[in-house]
Amino acid sequence: MDAYQAIDDLDEDSATNLDSTAELMAKARSRTQGLDRDRIKKRQRPHFRPKQVLPLPGMPQGEVPVAPWQLLHTFARAVSLAGQGSARSFAQHWDCLRYVTALESDDDGRMRLSEEGKNWNSHKRGTQARDLGTAFGLTAATRMLRERHPDHRFDVVDAEIVLSTFRAAKGGRPAAGSSALRPNYFIIGRKPGAPLRLIAVDSRGSHGEIESQYAQLARSQQRVTTVLLGESDSAGEPLPAMMLTTSLLKHDPITTRVLVTEGNGVLAVPGRSALDTSRPVTDLDLPPWIDTKDAGGRPSQRPGFAVPKQEWGRLSRILTRTAAASLLTFAGNREAAGELLTERQRKRLGATGSPVPGLDCDATITLQGVPFVGTDQVFRLNKRRVEVFSALVEDQYLLLKDKRLDEHEANLPELLAAWNRKRKAIAKQWNGVVHMDDSGALLAIRVQDKHNEELS
Repeated sequence: MDAYQAIDDLDEDSATNLDSTAELMAKARSRTQGLDRDRIKKRQRPHFRPKQVLPLPGMPQGEVPVAPWQLLHTFARAVSLAGQGSARSFAQHWDCLRYVTALESDDDGRMRLSEEGKNWNSHKRGTQARDLGTAFGLTAATRMLRERHPDHRFDVVDAEIVLSTFRAAKGGRPAAGSSALRPNYFIIGRKPGAPLRLIAVDSRGSHGEIESQYAQLARSQQRVTTVLLGESDSAGEPLPAMMLTTSLLKHDPITTRVLVTEGNGVLAVPGRSALDTSRPVTDLDLPPWIDTKDAGGRPSQRPGFAVPKQEWGRLSRILTRTAAASLLTFAGNREAAGELLTERQRKRLGATGSPVPGLDCDATITLQGVPFVGTDQVFRLNKRRVEVFSALVEDQYLLLKDKRLDEHEANLPELLAAWNRKRKAIAKQWNGVVHMDDSGALLAIRVQDKHNEELS
C-alpha cells in the first residue's frame, strides 16, 4: 500500500463492536468476587468498589462506525498533557503516529488490527493495548455521553494531572496515589450557564481472551471510586463512572466492552449556576483518604479524596483550566499552557519553555478563509514524507493564550457549525485528511507534495 492510500484509509469509517449487557455485568461481578477472595486469603481488606455496576442504560448493542483518524485524534488529545519532562511532554501527542497503519477494515467493513498492527517487531503489545484501549474507550465514552446529554459538550483530561492538585507528592510517591487505585481519565461535561458534570473513566485494552477483559473491568471498579463529592461515603455522592476495555485480538473485529456506575457528578456551587472559569486557581490540600465504614459498620478509611462542597468551585476551575492547557499544549504552546495550571501541575509537567528553538506553536495555514496556528511533525511512511499538523483556529488560540476561557467556550458552537459546513472543502485544500473535535482542536495529515499549500 502506498502512502497516499494509507492516508485516505484513515478517513474511512469501519464498524466497531460495543458490548454492554447483563451477562457482561455478571461476568465482571464474578471476577471481582474472585479478586476479593484472593485479598482475604492474604489477610488484606478487599478494595472499595461501587455499590452497583450496570450495563449502560439504553445503549444500542452491535456495531458503531468510526474512522481511524478520529480514534488517533482522540488518543492524541487525551495524552497531550501527560508524561513528565519537557521534551517528552511537548511531543506526547505525536505518539498517535505509531498507529497510522495499525488499523484496517475486513471484508465486511469491520475494524481490526492490520498486519502492521500485529507485527510485534514494530509494536510492543503492552504499549499498543494501553494506547489503543485509550483511543477506542474514550471515543466510545464521549459518544455515549453525547447521546445521553445532547445539550453538553465533553472534554477529556488526564486524571493523574488533576489529582496532583489535591495533595503534594511525598517520598517519591505520586500525589495521586497508586495507578491501581485511580482512573486514568476524567470527562468534563459543559453546558452554557450550568455547573460542570464530572465523570470518572477507566479505559483499558487487551490482546488476551475475553476473560482478561472481565478482569480489567473488575479492577476498573476499584479505580473509579478515587474521588467523592462530599465529606465521606455516608455524607457524599460518588462520581458517575464508565469502565471500558477494548479487545484487540489478532483475528477478530475490535470490540469495546462497557459498564457504568450511577452517581451525581454535578459540581453545583451554592448560589451560582455557572462559574467564572477564567479566574486563577491554586492547589487543593486534601487528605488522601475517605472516611467510610467497614463491613461490620465500624468507622474506617479508604484511599481516595473527598472534595467538600465548599471546594467544588475551585475543582471546577482546576478542571476547566487543565482542559484549556491541554488544548494549548496540543497546539504547541506549553509556556501558555503552564500559566493555566496550578503550581503542582506545573512541576509535574516540567519546564514549559520550548525544548527546540522555533518549535513553539510555529506553524500556520489558512484553509477556506479560516486561519489555524499550531505545530507540525514530519515522518516517513513507505518511503514518502508525511506531514501532520495539530492546531487551533487562531482566534480561539488567542483567547486561550489570554486566559479568556469563557469566551473560548462561548464561541465553540459557531466554530463547530462553520467547520461542519466547510470540512470537505478544507480537506480538499489541505490535500489530505482532517478532523476537528468538539473542543475545536484540528489534527490534519497529508503526504508531502510540491502542489500542497505550505505551512508557514
